[in-house]
Amino acid sequence: MDKKLKKKSFCKWGKDDLKKNLDAIYSLVANPKYICEKCARVSKLKANLCKPYKFAKGSPE
Repeated sequence: MDKKLKKKSFCKWGKDDLKKNLDAIYSLVANPKYICEKCARVSKLKANLCKPYKFAKGSPE
């Protein structure tokens, strides 16, 4: 996976980026720690979201 994509918010990924990096996307969204307050996407990494908000400890699953 391109290192630049790992530091880019999902909103800015192009369609080709999404298609070529499905495995990376799965690993970035598995067991998320953050949710975007703007678009409701989730991610392990803060950098992948435009307005990240950290899940509170003990959040319901």
